[in-house]
Amino acid sequence: MHHDSMVLMRYFRDKYLDQKNTTVLDVGSRIVAGQHKSYRNLFKDYNYVGMDIVAGQNVDIIGYKSLENKTFDVVISGQVMEHVKRPWEWLKSLSSCFTKYICIVAPHTFKEHRFPIDTYRYLPDGMRDLFDYANIKEVEIIKNKTSTMGIGQ
Repeated sequence: MHHDSMVLMRYFRDKYLDQKNTTVLDVGSRIVAGQHKSYRNLFKDYNYVGMDIVAGQNVDIIGYKSLENKTFDVVISGQVMEHVKRPWEWLKSLSSCFTKYICIVAPHTFKEHRFPIDTYRYLPDGMRDLFDYANIKEVEIIKNKTSTMGIGQ
């Protein structure tokens, strides 16, 4: 996880989450080669669950099927959406997984980094449109020098 993404997610945590017993699902939590950070430490005082499509470091739940009939207070995902086919459908599928907030951080400026694919970059209007498509109410959208963060309910 790069620095700008951590800064945005810390902002979200500090501004919107006040209850330490909040359940937080991190979609795309696996730490990959060359990456040394995850959001887990940011949410160490919360009930954090890491989810990814494959097993690995920082993964508690494997696969989207494992999410069926489960809800969390908060869903977070950072630096993942650019690797998703049809991100509009992906975001819509996540809309049933949270009861309070969803927070998505995705790059708007970054080199191609296929893992296994690299599909899109996201500016505020694009994030807004994806939230609208998924019937997620926009709370705040922020753009920093490399990433865009969308917070929704």
